[in-house]
Amino acid sequence: MPFITGALIIGGMALAGSFYTADQARRQAGAARDQAQKQSAATSQRAAQQLSVQREQAKTARERLNFEVGQSAEQRQLLDTQAKQAAESLQTQQREMAEEESNRMRQLRRGGRRSLLSQERLNPEAGLGDFGSVQLGAGNGLG
Repeated sequence: MPFITGALIIGGMALAGSFYTADQARRQAGAARDQAQKQSAATSQRAAQQLSVQREQAKTARERLNFEVGQSAEQRQLLDTQAKQAAESLQTQQREMAEEESNRMRQLRRGGRRSLLSQERLNPEAGLGDFGSVQLGAGNGLG
C-alpha cells in the first residue's frame, strides 16, 4: 500500500502541478490578451490620429487649390480685359491714322499742286521772314 499511497501522493502532486500549470497558462493567456487589446487600441488610436492629420492636410490642400483657381480666374479676367482695351486702343489708333491719311489724300486730289505750294508759302520757315520786315518774302534770300 505504501506504493499506492505514494502513487496517490505523486499523482495528487502531478494533478496539483497540472492545475498550477493550467492556471499559470490561463493567467499568461489573459495577460497576452490584455496586452494585445492594449496594442490594438494604441494602433487604432494612432491610425485615427493619422487619419485626422491626413484629413486636415487634404482640407488645407483643397482650400489652397480653390484659392489658386479663384486667383487664376481673376488674373485671367484681368488679362482678358487688358487685352480687349489694348485691341480697342489699337483699332482707334489705326482708324485715326487711316482718317488722317484719307484726309491728306483727299486734299491732294482736290487742291492739286497749288494747294501744297500755298501751304509752303504760308510756312514762316520757308520764306515769310520776320514780322517787322516790310517786304514779304524777305526771308527767301532771293533778292
